[in-house]
Amino acid sequence: MLPELVLRFGIVGALAFGGGQAALPLVERMAVAETGWLTPSEFATGIGLSYATPGPVLILAAFVGYRVAAVPGALAAVGAVFAVPVILAGLGAQLAARLRDQRWFGAFGRFAAAAAIGLLGVTLLALARPLIDLHPVLLIGAAGVFGVERLGVHPAILVAGTTLLGAASSLLGWL
Repeated sequence: MLPELVLRFGIVGALAFGGGQAALPLVERMAVAETGWLTPSEFATGIGLSYATPGPVLILAAFVGYRVAAVPGALAAVGAVFAVPVILAGLGAQLAARLRDQRWFGAFGRFAAAAAIGLLGVTLLALARPLIDLHPVLLIGAAGVFGVERLGVHPAILVAGTTLLGAASSLLGWL
């Protein structure tokens, strides 16, 4: 059972481009549909627990591994899911260290940073569009929360305040 667990989570780790959320359908297919290690309800519980813990969503591997083979399974699954990304990051860091003094590499870094900022802007617009379609006041509220956060208000206060404001506006029929 452990070798199959390691192999499957090694594949997930190697294919998890886009973050843990992007790999969740793959993990679900593997852990629920293909192997039957978890029921759909157990998988949903595992996702909830992984979101409740700090760190990457793929810590879900510990949950699945534990359900399959107790503590050794949890350790094996976590080691396997993070092995490929850690190895690739190490190799990438070594390559970057070797190329650091190359002029073209520095230019590439500057242009890559500009491209990343552009992609973040496009993502922001894509996330804002449904708010406009749902209700324009939500976009104004999101901008207001961002502005208040920039003033140094603690995130817990922002979450509590916006929750209360949302509940009040719903009760009053504003949204």
